[in-house]
Amino acid sequence: MSKMSRVLLATLFLFACSQEMEQKPTTPLVITTSNGEVRFNVEVASSPEELQKGLMFRTQMPANNGMIFSIYPVRPTAMWMKNTKLALDMLFIAPDATISMIKENATPMSEEHIISRDPVRAVVELNAGQVRRHSIKIGDKVSHAILNNLTSLSDKPTPPQAVAKGPNANVKGPVVPKGPNANPNGPVIPKGPNANPNGPVIPKGPNANPNGPVIPKGPNANPNGPVIPKGPNAPAKLPVVPPM
Repeated sequence: MSKMSRVLLATLFLFACSQEMEQKPTTPLVITTSNGEVRFNVEVASSPEELQKGLMFRTQMPANNGMIFSIYPVRPTAMWMKNTKLALDMLFIAPDATISMIKENATPMSEEHIISRDPVRAVVELNAGQVRRHSIKIGDKVSHAILNNLTSLSDKPTPPQAVAKGPNANVKGPVVPKGPNANPNGPVIPKGPNANPNGPVIPKGPNANPNGPVIPKGPNANPNGPVIPKGPNAPAKLPVVPPM
C-alpha cells in the first residue's frame, strides 16, 4: 500500500471517529402515553447545518436518547435516512405538541422521503423499537422546551398579559397596557377578583397624582365625561368635576 493510500485511510478513519464521537448535550423530553409518561434525553437540531446532518454517521446511541428537530416556521416537512446508519422511529409533532404521524423502523441509509401529512412543529428521532416498546401512539402529548406554549400555526406563544411584577408586586393589582400603540404613561386597569371590569382606570406616569382622579371606563362610560376625585385628601361629597 502506498504512503498516500495509508494517509488517506488514516484521514478517513479519524473523520469517522470524530463523526461517531460527536454528540451534543441532551435535554429532557417526555411523552405522555396511555400507559403513563416515557422520558427520553434528546439532542436539539435547530440550525440549518444541524437539521441537515441529524444523526448521520452515528453507529450507536444510548437506548433512551434521541434527537428533536425544531421546524420553524411550522410547515409540512420531509425526513430521510441518507447516511444514517441507525434504524430509527420518527415522531412528527403537531403545533399543539401532540404526535400527528409516526414512522417506525425507518430503513438505515435509505433516501426515501418520509413526508408529514400535516404541518409540524418538530420531529423526534428515537432508536427503532421505542414506539412499540412504550405503546406510543398518534395523539400522545410531547413535552419539551421548544414545544412549550407553542400551540398555533403562527408558531408564536400567546402574548402574556402585562402584569406588575417583582417581589413586592400585588398579583391582584392593576395591569399596565402595553404594545406598540400603548402609552407608557397612560392609565392602568384595576384587576383581581373584586375588580369591576367596567370600572375606572387609574392615571399613571411620572406626572400622575397617585391621589388624583380616576377616569370612568366601560361600555357606558363617556370618554369625554368627568373624572372622579380619589385619594385620602379628596372630599367625600365633592361632586364630579370635568377634566382639565
